[in-house]
Amino acid sequence: MAVSLEYNLTGRGWSECIVEIDDQRVILTASFLSDALADLLRAIADVLRGNDEAKASFTEEPGEYRWKFTRVSKDRLSVCILWFDEFYRNRPNLEGKVILKAECRLRTFAGAVLSASQRVLETYGLDGYKEQWVRYEFPATLQANLKKALG
Repeated sequence: MAVSLEYNLTGRGWSECIVEIDDQRVILTASFLSDALADLLRAIADVLRGNDEAKASFTEEPGEYRWKFTRVSKDRLSVCILWFDEFYRNRPNLEGKVILKAECRLRTFAGAVLSASQRVLETYGLDGYKEQWVRYEFPATLQANLKKALG
């Protein structure tokens, strides 16, 4: 089962995330209206630490990509990414359009998220990240928490 995740800052206040699980591939974008990378790091670390479910949100202008992570067994993860035309964090998942739904090894996906975040840090550094992402600092603590959870 192939898993790949890239996260790139594409301009001041904009990012792109390319997710591939097996034969499914999606490209998500996010604006600085949400702390997208931090939300993703937090959610996947929560599942690694034992939560059965977690979610993350990438805010668009307009719209929202919502990630839903569900532990299906001790070492398996269901990844579902939904698209909403408007940004409504409270909207039920059933109202979103499924753009990716796949299952993979939890640790493989978590490792891909950690690697993607590390590449962003190496590319921009702490100051460069803040300059590009505008409202938010690089989520170093959340990255460290994920690294520790992967142990």
